[in-house]
Amino acid sequence: MRLSQDVIYSLLESSPNGLLVTDAEARIVFLNDYVERLSGYRRDELLGQSVDVLVPDRSRAQHAGLRQLFARAPRERAMGSGRDLMARHRDGADVPVEIALKPIQSEGKDYVIVVIIDISERKRIEDRQRLLIGELNHRIQNLFAVVQSVALHSLGGNHPLGEAREMFIDRLQSLGRAYTMMTEQEWRGAPLRQILVAETSAFADRVSLTGLDVMVRQKAAQSFALLLHELTTNAVKYGALSVPAGKVDVRWNVDREQRPGVFVLSWEETGGPVVTQPTRAGYGRRIIEDTMRRIGKHQIEYAESGLKYRMEAPVEKVGWVIEKKPPP
Repeated sequence: MRLSQDVIYSLLESSPNGLLVTDAEARIVFLNDYVERLSGYRRDELLGQSVDVLVPDRSRAQHAGLRQLFARAPRERAMGSGRDLMARHRDGADVPVEIALKPIQSEGKDYVIVVIIDISERKRIEDRQRLLIGELNHRIQNLFAVVQSVALHSLGGNHPLGEAREMFIDRLQSLGRAYTMMTEQEWRGAPLRQILVAETSAFADRVSLTGLDVMVRQKAAQSFALLLHELTTNAVKYGALSVPAGKVDVRWNVDREQRPGVFVLSWEETGGPVVTQPTRAGYGRRIIEDTMRRIGKHQIEYAESGLKYRMEAPVEKVGWVIEKKPPP
């Protein structure tokens, strides 16, 4: 059974791809709805026109040469064929496309069937993938640098090997937790409260956390993780968390009256052993100082009642406040 012309026409019109037919002079003699949508032209504006109307201005001279080569030796060309091609929209914009060619003859005349696919979405995905790969490579290099620094200082001091190894692993785990949080947030950052909870969860009944919901930027998250890990570790070994009665009060806020706004975090220990000024700065102290040097300023007070720590930084270097929606 042969299909009627009406059925064939309907099939061509409803094709999920663009369809063009050109004659021996490269004039458009047929196009379907897809081509109208892709090009922005009405059908009556394209019929009888040279196919060059759909070629970007900068490529028309080259396209004319390619058409002449094709006309001398017409052959089927598969979709894509390894070339990046652009179609011209009516408004002058480029539309990335893939094109397949099929020479045919009808009633002794030469024609070319042109199949066109708009690959704009695929190109956007490919560009996004390249961007993500580049970003991932940057993050990996940054992580390697941080791990190298942690390793050198954890394993290169005067601590016994077993103790140094334990310190190194603890710091890596702190970094790992921060990276897991950032992954969960699609690398936009990490919630500050979540970082604090992760570092102090073993002493949840003795550590109070009071502050706004703040998302720490990606670049600052690993620094905050190490900073809070060192403060907690110090409190467990020598400070308030080393005795049953000791407590830690952590508060943070954004001073909106200052321009630009300033993020402030304080760590205050009470009920622990009498604090004395250390005689040398260990790696934990250097982590705290290096972190704040990149972000803002800080102050450590070795008060007899307990260690006090305060940091200040422009809020845009730290992150942003997560605004809560009012109840309906």
